[in-house]
Amino acid sequence: MYRLVSLAIAAAMVGCLLITPTAAATQSQVTLTVSVVDQSDAAVDDATVTATWDDGEQTATTASNGRAFVDVPQGADVSIDVDHEEYTRNFPVTVEDASEQDVTVRVSQKGQATVVVTDSENQSLVNTTVELRRDGRTVATGQTDADGRFETDTIEQGRYQIEAVKPGYYRESISERVRTDGTHEISLERGTVRLDVTVVDDHFDPAERLENAVVQLDDADGEVARVRASGGTASLSVPVNTDYRVTVTKENYTESSQQLTVRESDRSVEIATQRVPTLTVEPQNTQVVVGEVTTLQVVNAYSEPLPNITVQRNGQAVGETDANGQLTVTIESAGENEFRAVGDDLESDPVVVNGIVPADEQTATEPTETTDGTNGDGPGFGVIAALLAIVAVAVIRR
Repeated sequence: MYRLVSLAIAAAMVGCLLITPTAAATQSQVTLTVSVVDQSDAAVDDATVTATWDDGEQTATTASNGRAFVDVPQGADVSIDVDHEEYTRNFPVTVEDASEQDVTVRVSQKGQATVVVTDSENQSLVNTTVELRRDGRTVATGQTDADGRFETDTIEQGRYQIEAVKPGYYRESISERVRTDGTHEISLERGTVRLDVTVVDDHFDPAERLENAVVQLDDADGEVARVRASGGTASLSVPVNTDYRVTVTKENYTESSQQLTVRESDRSVEIATQRVPTLTVEPQNTQVVVGEVTTLQVVNAYSEPLPNITVQRNGQAVGETDANGQLTVTIESAGENEFRAVGDDLESDPVVVNGIVPADEQTATEPTETTDGTNGDGPGFGVIAALLAIVAVAVIRR
């Protein structure tokens, strides 16, 4: 018993030795020395530095020399942001694979911008998308209100590219400096471009143009246009910088649609569709003598033969079509034989093949009738009886 206890204790100690280094490794910390400076490289004191990583966060405040120290996990990807009464950053600074190192975080004085958008008649444009970009990155974006105004949150002061765009209007861009507070005006003009929609049937290779399909164009507010694709192409004049949904319809064809965006130049698109899938049974004969055979052909919507399609007669399967889409069946009974094709999650309309009995067989099976409407033993029996009656009357008179 003592020996077993000793072995257990030894095993526990070995386990601790094996686990402890790993646990220590995961808890290893490094210190980042963060220096916060303004655009002229002057130290910024009393700034709150926040370092965040996947599962943690630490904050520190810069001293008079603009420095702060934060402990982060070694090897972590760390995001560093700064909060200050007078300064801000548009984006945090990222430190990848953190180690003991110095990190400089440059800040700018706080600014804010108001953008006002109007049309060529100086009318306010609501729901215009406004974007402020700097150094190739979007800093602020949003839409104008009922007064055509968009106000940014706090951003860095400095020069920005300010863009405005609205469906139906050409995009406009200006370059202006954002300060503590300022208003920036942009005027937009209406515009249209040409949109060509070509409708094709891609069942064929190469795809074939589809005549007289109906092309409908919708934007966010509803239907914009509906035209017929003469020669397979519909041409429309449409407002610029707009998202559209193009829908194509044609009798016996599947409805097809596509989302697209029209910018500020002419555009051509191709939309493909195909016939609605169908099965059709084509009998070689519609009347067949009982006991004889006939061939049934099963085709698709393009009149192409379909192999391996089940054929039913009066609801019961009688076989499958061969490689040529055909099945030979025997007509076993007189009257209507209803055939239907089933396969590919489709079912055809029924077709009827009439089973008929030959005329000579019908005569052989019908009973013989006498001329006076009564049954007799053979032809002429009624005439013979009449003659015998006349002879009998003559004999009596004599």
